[in-house]
Amino acid sequence: MKSNENSKLSQRQIQVLPHLLHSPSYEEAARRAGITSKQIYSWLKQPEFQEELKKQRNTTFCDALAALKAGSQKAVRTILYLLDDKDPRIRLLAAEKILSNAFKGTELMDIEERLSALEQFSESPQSKILFKSNDL
Repeated sequence: MKSNENSKLSQRQIQVLPHLLHSPSYEEAARRAGITSKQIYSWLKQPEFQEELKKQRNTTFCDALAALKAGSQKAVRTILYLLDDKDPRIRLLAAEKILSNAFKGTELMDIEERLSALEQFSESPQSKILFKSNDL
């Protein structure tokens, strides 16, 4: 029986998806769902099942990333607070973390700018002329 008109997955397949997302292995997911791992491997060969599993994994990952982003403000406040700690070792560690992350952030922004410039160039008429003349 299908779960709804839009889904090509069975109700049982839909019920197994959360187990696949939250188990360390397919075998454990099968055990938790009360089915055989052979059944899971069979479903994993179906494009519709693969697509839905990928979609739900992406959603789960995005939710986790959003939670990390929300917690990052508190983490920053904590590190900044530690800069004023009485223990100089704690202050040093906090300063090192801040500088290290600042450098990484700067590097990532630089890479993003360079990548964006390369993508823009690759779409420009000049790049097509350049690459065409180099094909000789």
